[in-house]
Amino acid sequence: MLIKNILSPDKSNTMMKLYHKSNKTILPFMGLSFMLDNTTVYKKYFDFINISNLTLHSYISISCVITDYYKKIPFTSEKILKLANFKIHTIGSLYFLYILYNKYYRPEIYNYENLTRRKSII
Repeated sequence: MLIKNILSPDKSNTMMKLYHKSNKTILPFMGLSFMLDNTTVYKKYFDFINISNLTLHSYISISCVITDYYKKIPFTSEKILKLANFKIHTIGSLYFLYILYNKYYRPEIYNYENLTRRKSII
């Protein structure tokens, strides 16, 4: 039952309720994240919340699109598309959370203070 809810969030009432609640929090949390300075202690929490919120919102939105239009794509099934959607959003979310973790908890990797545009391109 849990896997069915995860792979088909558009058919689950609890996931849709969570989707609509997260929809109302995207703009306020993004605004706070943009307004806060990088030296603020709370900015990292808003960034982590934003990544999680945007990933959940995007995952459920794409799942709804797949449910509506999968019949128009030849030679694919709904289950394969939904599994690919889940994997792509999981990998993307983990990648961005890893980058944020390194930014806030291991700043020596990026050395943001001394990084210039020319050095970052090369």
